[in-house]
This record gives sequence, structure tokens and C-alpha cells, in this order.
Amino acid sequence: FSSRRRHTRCSRDWSSDVCSSDLLIEKEPAYSYVTARLLLNTIRREVLGEEVSQADMKTRYAEYFPQFVRKGVEAELLDPRLATYDLRKLGLALDAARDFQFGYLGLQTLYDRYFLHIEERRIELPQAFFMRVAMGLALNEIDREARAVEFYRLLSSFDLMSSTPTLFNSGTTRSQLSSCYLTTVSDNLDGIYEAIKENAMLQKFAGGLGNDWTPVRALGSHIKGTNGKSQGVVPFLKVVNDTAVAVNQGGKRKGAVCSYLEPWHLDIEEFLERRKNTGDDRRRTHDMNTANWIPDLFMRRVMENGEWTLFSPSDVPDLHDIYGKTFEKAYLRYEDKVARGELKLFKKIPAVQLWRKMLSMLFETGHPWITFKDPCNLRSPQQHVGVVHSSNLCTEITLNTSDSEIAVCNLASVNLVAHLKDGKLDHDKLRRTISTGMRMLDNVIDINYYAVDKARRSNMMHRPVGLGVMGFQDCLHALRIPYGSMEAVEFADRAMEAVAYQAYW
Repeated sequence: FSSRRRHTRCSRDWSSDVCSSDLLIEKEPAYSYVTARLLLNTIRREVLGEEVSQADMKTRYAEYFPQFVRKGVEAELLDPRLATYDLRKLGLALDAARDFQFGYLGLQTLYDRYFLHIEERRIELPQAFFMRVAMGLALNEIDREARAVEFYRLLSSFDLMSSTPTLFNSGTTRSQLSSCYLTTVSDNLDGIYEAIKENAMLQKFAGGLGNDWTPVRALGSHIKGTNGKSQGVVPFLKVVNDTAVAVNQGGKRKGAVCSYLEPWHLDIEEFLERRKNTGDDRRRTHDMNTANWIPDLFMRRVMENGEWTLFSPSDVPDLHDIYGKTFEKAYLRYEDKVARGELKLFKKIPAVQLWRKMLSMLFETGHPWITFKDPCNLRSPQQHVGVVHSSNLCTEITLNTSDSEIAVCNLASVNLVAHLKDGKLDHDKLRRTISTGMRMLDNVIDINYYAVDKARRSNMMHRPVGLGVMGFQDCLHALRIPYGSMEAVEFADRAMEAVAYQAYW
């Protein structure tokens, strides 16, 4: 675990020793473990009601664990099915020695965000936390206890780690275990506000979001129902931004959403400015991520110093759902219509000018991110059963979406540095880790709590899982390989080939 911020303050009634040691971590990394031991002692006192030594914890874990599960079920925090496990057997499987693996920031983060509590009093100890997650993932297994112990050993050893939503919610009454959801927004008021409601429902249980806004008509487009003109995409993005702030992942962490737009959309220039700190604040989205979804044709126009034409999706509805050569032919056909005067709402600008603005905004605000439509579709991981319209807020997922499907990604990460042995990857251990990890990920799909039916339908149909790695830089450090060297590239290539190979098996 790692924290995104340093903690240099005392909170609650923790010993001043914790805070003074925390301040020394930058001078001597070992203080991270000193402080973690002090914090661990404080957590044990809070949960167990008394001081307990490390030597006594094996016995105390076994005694405490059944009580913890029953208390969690009574408080309606835990799924009642957890109480039907052989809790004595699982309690005996808890390894108290693994409590000492934590650094301070990791244990602090668990305490603040992950451990279950009743009226702010924690009822969960570190090894009980990992076993609770494992039990939640083993609910549908035939030999549930054996699988729960297998999953627990993998998680508690830090050889593999499930995603944050899985760690938050596994084994609870609302087991939303998936990491990210991708949606396509329809070009009508019902569709727009349905998408915003779906964002809120998915975000409530810690799901991250990627929204595809390209189908929504541009500023100045005709609205047939009212005979008026559209306000475009931007005003709705402000609503999405404020929804992410209001529905902050169940009060556990800041809401996270990324909105995608293709660069032929007539609103693209204003879209690029969403994160600026100047201008009309009502048209800014300071808490939301944005990303471009760029077709190859645009980059070719940039290289050729050519012109680029912006359209409203309501006039060119097929561009959103096509890519590659098909997109290029359709785009040229619409440019011919502009030349013949058949399309009235458009704008022509030098492609380089738009590209410069994209890069300027990226340097100035960090947004919108640069992502590429054609490579993502040409290399579709779903056998081209649909069109990929966006990625998610971390840009590692490329799954197809539509009006009837919300794509879902189910994630875990192999701790690569824990699989080094004698100066190279331990392929036997990697195989065992990935075999268990992939089973855990597959179980996520069936056990998952789905706040939106379109997400359930998509996840059950495609069953997508994402197994990544962490600790890559730690591996290079341990192997004394410079990060920028060809040797590092070779290690990355071989390591990921091994992970992919074992995952396919």
C-alpha cells in the first residue's frame, strides 16, 4: 500500500511517539516500520480493547476472528453468508507475523479508509481485513474455506493486490468490486441525465468512470423538439464535475471521472479549456479529468500541415461509431458536403493550430490527455464485438460501449518485485500467483453488486479482467538496471510476456 500524501500530524488519541517517528521517516526509512509498529499497537488496543503483544496475537487472532464476523453481520456491515463459513478454521489460518510487513503510510491508509468501523471505532485488524476480502471472493466456491485461505495468503503476503473497490467492499452487504466503468452518453436530455445518474450510482460504491461525450450535439445545433439551439457539451460537463464532488465514492475518497471527446467535435476548442484557472468558472471543471480521443486522420493532417474540419455529431452521426479507413472515407465525404454547401454548421481550422492548443493545455493544466481511437479499436481485446469509444480515468482499459452497454473493468495487480529470485523472475511462483489471481478476478464478475443493469449485462457478456503489475521500478532497482536502458526495456518485455502467458493459461 502507499498513500498519496504524507501524514505529519497526530490524529485521534494516538501516541505522540507515532507523530515524532513519522517526522523522521524522510531522514531514515526504517522509521516507517518503527511508526507502523506503534500504530499497529494503537489499532490493536482500539479493536481488542486492551494491549496485546505480538507473541500473543496468533492466539488472539483465532479467538477474535469469529467475533469480528458476527459483530460485522449484526451491524449490517458484512454479508450474512460470511457467518456460514468455518470461522474457527479461518481464524487459525491468520498469520499475525504478516502484520509486521506494513510501513507506516500503508497501515495509516488502511486505518483511515479500508478497515470496517462502527461509529468510527474500528472492528477490523489487518489480517482479518485480508481474510474478509478473501471470503467475499470465495462465496461461490465449492470448497469455500480452502479457497478463502488460498486467496488470503496471496493478498496478505503482498504478492498480489486486488483493486481498491474490491478491498473496500468484498464481503460486505454491497459488494461492488469492479474498478472502472465506461459509458457512452446519448444525444438527448433523457440520455444525458440518465448517464449522470448512472455516474452517481456507480461512483457511490467506489467505481471510477470514463464518459464518452462525442455523440452529444454541439453548441448551435438545431433542437427539433423546441426549434431552438443546443448549448453543446460543456454545460453538462459542469454537472458531471459537481456530481463527482457530491457523490464522493461513499464518503471514502474523492469521486473520479474522465470525459472523452473526439477532435472533430465542434465543441473541442472549448472542451480543451475545461481545467483552466481563468475564464468563466461556470464553464470550468476543476475536479474532473478530460481526454482527447484522436483518430489517425487528424494526426496525418497535422503532419501534412493540412486543414481540419469540425462538425456537430447531429450532422455526422456515423463518425462516432467507425474507425480506421472507414472513418477516413466518411470524414472526407462530409468535407465534400461542406464544400458543396450541404452542411451549414462546421468550422475549418489548421490541424496544427488545434494540435498546438491540445499540447498547450496539456502542459498548462495536465488535461486533456492524448489518447488514440484507431489503435485502441484495431487492437480490440474483445474480438471487435463493438466499438471502443473511450478509456477510463486511468487510461488502461479499452472496452467497447454503447447505449445498452456500460463496460466494466475488474482489476488486480501482481507485485513483480516479490517474484524475483536469484537475480531473475521466479516463473514458478509467478505461475502460482497468477493462477490464483485470475480465479479471484473471474469471481469478481459473478459476485459483484451491480448498481446499474447495463453494467451487469456487459460484464456478464464479455467477462473482462485486467491483471497488471506493480513494483516494476523496484525490480530494476533490485537488479541494478538503469531505468532508461535497453536492458530495462528487455526486462519489461520478458516480464510482461510471462505475466500475459500465465494469465492466458
